[in-house]
Formats: sequence, structure tokens, C-alpha cells
Amino acid sequence: VQNKMILNQFPYPWIVSWFQLASGLLFVLPAWAFGARQKPKVDLGLLLTFAPIAALHCFGHGLQVSSMGAGSVFFTHVIKATEPVIGVIVLLLFTGTIAPWRVNACLLPIVAGVAYAALKPDSTAFDLSALWSYASIAALGSTIAFAIAKLLAKQLMTKDMKKQRNLDPANNYALLTCCSTALLFFPSLFGQGASALNAFSLMDDKAAFVRQLFSCGFFYYFYNELGFRVLNILSPVSASVANSLKRVVVLLAAVIFLGEKVGPNQIIGASIAMFGVLLYSIAKADYSKRKSKAVEQSPVTDPQTPGTWQP
Repeated sequence: VQNKMILNQFPYPWIVSWFQLASGLLFVLPAWAFGARQKPKVDLGLLLTFAPIAALHCFGHGLQVSSMGAGSVFFTHVIKATEPVIGVIVLLLFTGTIAPWRVNACLLPIVAGVAYAALKPDSTAFDLSALWSYASIAALGSTIAFAIAKLLAKQLMTKDMKKQRNLDPANNYALLTCCSTALLFFPSLFGQGASALNAFSLMDDKAAFVRQLFSCGFFYYFYNELGFRVLNILSPVSASVANSLKRVVVLLAAVIFLGEKVGPNQIIGASIAMFGVLLYSIAKADYSKRKSKAVEQSPVTDPQTPGTWQP
């Protein structure tokens, strides 16, 4: 919601994205410097390992913000409800792994719900042109980038990495934020820097805007760090329920605080999609539990569960 408010007065999503990522550094760097948080042991090899994940993360965040700037927050998050579908495809392409058909059948309500939400209410034909808008494509691109980044990041969240590098979930995300901020700096600067600086110079209340911009960045950082922590604390089912509820809260907030107009198609479609997300997450968690019991010597730690958490 704050993102949309910022973009309404400052339509430079890639500059906004960079500042939001950089806001996290204002917390994590002093925390490392003053010993409030244990420093990770970083070398060139580790940075190169994080680089592709950071590129996906900053690219995904930029697309997510630009999607909300080009369209509505409501529709952006309806599109992002497809994350389990994207996660399944990414998992199949990268690992060759796929869950049984009875689990993946739960993806059908998500696809159907998103398609129904995209229908133009006054159209007599089956018009899904809204799915080809920049806002929809950017939201989908963001979902794909985050899904691949999540899969790669999960592979780094091992006991050895935590012990040898001091990379617990919080430090994992903190280091990812540092790398993402560095990678996005020059593209955002060269792409929108001059125009953004000119627009900022014309603002009446610059201090209020800067406070809003960085407060939004702090919320983004702490939300995502909490997401990394939650993955290690909650059961897959609990995390899935929490993620589904988060989407519902965002959709409601878009209507209440931004006054976004939502038609019957969008309400019904979003409800069907969110139900599908919850249904798939529960089915996938149940399958993982059954599989771990059947193969006790190599228990499933659920690194392959797509759609459990995403910004």
C-alpha cells in the first residue's frame, strides 16, 4: 500500500526499488559493526555464489514495484498468487522433480481464479487482454524471478553454511540484501536517476517523502527477514496458511486504504485463487510428510516446496 502511495507521486519504480533495498543496509550494517548481530564470514567465492540469487532478487523486486506502479495493487497480488504454479514449473525445469498429480491438481483453482479475475466485466467475449498488460507481465516476471531465487537460496541454507559462514536465515537475507543493493545501483541510476532527481527537486515536502520512502524500505526488509526466519520455525502448513492470509490482507488493504475499485469478477477470482493457494500448500505439505515417513533415512526438509513464501 505504501509502495503505491509513493509511486503515485514519484513514478520511478526502479529508483524506489533501490532505495527500499538500501534501507535494509541502514539496519544490518550497524548491527554487524557494533556486534548486535554476528557477522557472516564473507569472501569472494561466497559473493560470487550469492550474485545470481541477488540479481534475481533485485530484478524480481524491481518488477514487482513497477507492476504496482503501472496497475493496481489488488491485481498485482492476484497475479502473484500464481507463485505455486510457477514454483512447480521452476522445480521441474531445475531439478526434474514433480509432485503427484493429486497434489498438482490443486493448482487448477489458482489458474482459473486468476483468469476469472482478469476478465473484463463488460465484455461479451472471453477477453483476457488484461493478462497481457505491462502490470501483469511484470508481476508474473517478478514471481518467476523470486521462485528461482528462492530455490537457489534454499540450497545455501544448510547446517554447514550456518556453522562455517555464520549464515543463519537472518544473515542469509541480510547478505542477499547487500548484494542486491549493489547490483541494482547502476541500472537504476542510469535508467531513471536523472528524471527521478529532477522530480524530487520539484517536491514541496522533500523530508516527508524521504521518511515515507525509507519507512517503506524498512517494512520491506523486516518483512522479508521475518519470512526467512518463519521458514525455519513454522511447519509447512502453518507457513502456507500465513502466506495465504497475507495475500488476503494485502488485497483488503488495497481496497480500504487506496480506494481501488474492485469488480465482482476480481473478488470472485481472487477468492478462488487464494483458496487454490491454500489447498495446494496443504496438499504439498501432506505429501512431503508422507514421503518423509516412507524414506526415514533421507527425510524431506522441504527445500523444494514452491510457493511457501514470497514477497
